[in-house]
Amino acid sequence: MNLLSMNLLSMNLLDTVIYISVVLTILSILLLLIIVGVHLFADRHARREADFRKKAEPVVKNYLAGSASMEESVAELKKDSKNALKLLIELSEALGAEGHKRLHPLFAAFPFVQQELAALKNRHWNVRLRGAERLGYMGDESAIPGLLEALKDETLAVRLASAQSLANLECADAVNPILIALDVPGEMPRRRVAEVLSEFGPRAIDPILNVLNKPETPDTELTIAVRVSGMLHADSAVPRLLELLRHQLVDVRVTSVRALSSIGAPSAILPISQLAEDPAWEVRNSVMHALGHMRAAEHVPLLVQGLADIAWWVRYSAAQALYQLGDAGMKALKNAAEHHVDRYARDISRQILQEHGIHQTAREVLP
Repeated sequence: MNLLSMNLLSMNLLDTVIYISVVLTILSILLLLIIVGVHLFADRHARREADFRKKAEPVVKNYLAGSASMEESVAELKKDSKNALKLLIELSEALGAEGHKRLHPLFAAFPFVQQELAALKNRHWNVRLRGAERLGYMGDESAIPGLLEALKDETLAVRLASAQSLANLECADAVNPILIALDVPGEMPRRRVAEVLSEFGPRAIDPILNVLNKPETPDTELTIAVRVSGMLHADSAVPRLLELLRHQLVDVRVTSVRALSSIGAPSAILPISQLAEDPAWEVRNSVMHALGHMRAAEHVPLLVQGLADIAWWVRYSAAQALYQLGDAGMKALKNAAEHHVDRYARDISRQILQEHGIHQTAREVLP
């Protein structure tokens, strides 16, 4: 390669480097301008929202206190309807289950319901979720059909939010659709569904009884219905719950014991005690816990027997139950700590006594 060719190659490389440098510099400047623009826009939006809240929030609180008219509140809120919706939802959450109803007339002054019903059909799940959540605050029963339809959404979070909003709207007809829509495996989803259904209060009892009494009810729905009946302290569910103590599914037996314990029906104590030797340790554990909770002092011997169960949790629950039973239970627990033939029974008895600040010197007189 001659000298001229080398000089030309060096010039081309230099031009390329300069070109790339210029392009990168321009891109850096554009990126910087975009970042500055975004920050300016965010700051402007934040200041606008803060200014709006500074003026609107006191007016709405005065409306709630009876010192400002609805017309005044609506006029102030209409200055920024987007932030008005956020403010009303925040105030609804702060007011709680009953207090938020006082804000329903303010929600009704805007086309919020139509807006959020449209959001339920959006192709983005997070938009549908937000719509489902917001509709429950507005107190407008015209949203119920849309929320019932949203119970079929492919996204579990949207279905749960729709169920919660239907509970907020006190739509008792939604109990069965909610159970069907949220028939999913897993302890946490079931617990969440039960919590939502319990928010219907006494309105949910009859629909729940219908679910309990149908022989064809799927196992997951049945388990949730049993749990809700206990959370609602539904005395009318006791006869059916007693039958379900013999159900083939462990979860149903466990949940039935817990529900009966929560209801506190005296007639359930003997049937519950009869499951003390159930093959499933989860059932035996729930039995021990229930006998303590229901103050079943007549079953102290059964609880002492439970101290020697093969499962640690059953032994622990049996010991805790004895402690709950007052003098008779304490006497049996102290005696077991020293004289029970099973070493694990002695150990768990001492542990519970120590947990409650009762220190007892052990005398190992048995092997």
